This record gives sequence, structure tokens and C-alpha cells, in this order.
Amino acid sequence: MLPDFDATRPGKFSYDLGSLVGALDGVTGDFVCCINNGQGPSVLLCGGIHGDEYEAQIVLRRLAERLEPADVTGRVIIVPSLNFPASQKGKRLSPFDGQNMNRFFPGKADGTPTERLCAFTAEALFPAVDLLIDVHAGGSDVSVVPMVFGFTTAKSVVDDARLNRLMEAWGYRFVQHVDGIDETACGAAKLADLASIEVEGGGGRMKSSELTIMEEGLLRALADFGAIKPVVAPIPFSGVHFTAGPEGQYTAPRAGLVEHLVALGDEVSKGQRVALLHPTAGARSAPAVILSPMPGYVLRQTEHAYISPNQLIGNVGTPI
Repeated sequence: MLPDFDATRPGKFSYDLGSLVGALDGVTGDFVCCINNGQGPSVLLCGGIHGDEYEAQIVLRRLAERLEPADVTGRVIIVPSLNFPASQKGKRLSPFDGQNMNRFFPGKADGTPTERLCAFTAEALFPAVDLLIDVHAGGSDVSVVPMVFGFTTAKSVVDDARLNRLMEAWGYRFVQHVDGIDETACGAAKLADLASIEVEGGGGRMKSSELTIMEEGLLRALADFGAIKPVVAPIPFSGVHFTAGPEGQYTAPRAGLVEHLVALGDEVSKGQRVALLHPTAGARSAPAVILSPMPGYVLRQTEHAYISPNQLIGNVGTPI
């Protein structure tokens, strides 16, 4: 753990995460920012659990620099890049141990570098807050429509009704309802009776519009929760609550080149043409036609032109 870390210290302070990893070997340590200003709601904002999901890291670094104690009511803790070894090497997984951080929570204080970072988050940061906001994007492989989903328990400070209102406060079009995985950050938070919300949005191309959507959504949510003073105007929710599972995924029957026929967020019907899979060799140019497996909305699409057999092309979520 970090011997000097104090979540209760009034004011704004940053702490170096580098010592948790050990010998950095070409990687620079990153930071956790803790902002305290009296009594009020407490929130942990975490990004970069997957190193190649850079939108969250950019936005959370901006917020850590921008927010001052006078802007905060209660406590806001920001970790822009928890898996900083992966982020700094342009990788999704840690270059030190090759582990997928979002499958190793709550971690081990005496484990691998990834497990030690997970353990610090679960043991030092989770107990200091009422709510975890874990911010993700599609990374280098897929683009994801802006959406949120969350988890709570009967013992959490944030109950089901409040969690639902808070997710709608983002101003996003899509709110997902999904079963959690215990080894993720949100799954470990739930096991600790800490309410959590996961944010998704963006992909490997780093669009300014997607960064703006992510940042403004976080500012709306933090203000709605009462953790910061309002910065942007609220947006009344007029979106869709939906579920998404493996039955909504459409994959490549063979290797080929993907041409998307629909856009992220589009509503599709079952059997609708959603993509073409062009051949990579041979005299014939006719592509395989990929059909939507179910009605709903397109949530994810591959960022790759070339994909292998059984690789994800996209997935569809169903309104509830």
C-alpha cells in the first residue's frame, strides 16, 4: 500500500502509484488524486483499467487538474490510469505480468503488479467512497456507443432507485442492465457493498466529440450525486434501458474484410443486413452478408477491417 496515502486529508493531494508496482523498468509512475472539502457524497473515478482505453484517461486527467476543493462537496478521488504500465506501453494488458486487470479484482497486496494495483483500489479506495465510477471505452479493438450500467446491494449507500436516477443523469441515450462479473472492479465493489457505475463509450480513433460526451456526462453525474457544483446543464433522460448478452453478438463466419452497413446506435430489426464480409483472396468479389441476430440497437462494432473467423463484428442490445 501507499504509506502516505490519506483519503481523509482536507484539500487536494496527489500520490504516486509507482511504488505499488515495484521496479518500473521503463515505465513512469502515475498518480491518484484525492480532493476533500467537508461533509458530502464521496466518489471514486477510475480509468485505464484496460491500458488501451485512452478516452477515460484523457478525461479523468483533465478533471483531476480542473477540480479544486472549492468545486467539491465531500470527496472526489480520481485515478486517471490505474493500469499505467499498460497505458504507457500502448497495450491493453500489463507488460509486467500480461494480466487482464479487470479479471483480477480484488487483487493481492503481495501479488503481481496488476494484483497489487487492484488490491490498493479495493482495500484503500473502495472504503473511502460511496460510489465507484469505472470509466471504459472500446480500446483498440471496438467502438462503443456511449452507455452506462451499474450495480448496488441492499447494504450500499446508493440504493436501486438512486442508482437508476443517477445513470439517467448522464444524459446518455443508453442505460444497460447486465449481470456483473465478480473479478471486475464493479464486481468487486458489489461484493464489498459499494455501489458502482461503469461508463462505456468511444474507440481506438480518439474523436473529440466522444471525449466531450464522456467528460460532460461525468460532470452531470457528479453534480446530480451532489459531489461537485453543477458545471454543465442537466439533460432530461429520453433514452433506452436495454439488455445485451451473447445472443446479440454477430461474428465472422470466416476471415475477411468488414464493411459496416449500419452505424453505432442505429435501431435494427432481426435479419437486417448489418455488415458485409469481403474476401481477402480469389477471383470472386461477392461478400458474405451478415445479418442482425435480433431486434434492438447496435452497441459495439469492430474497429478492424480484417478480422479472423469467429471474431466479433458487432453486437445488438434489446430494449426492456
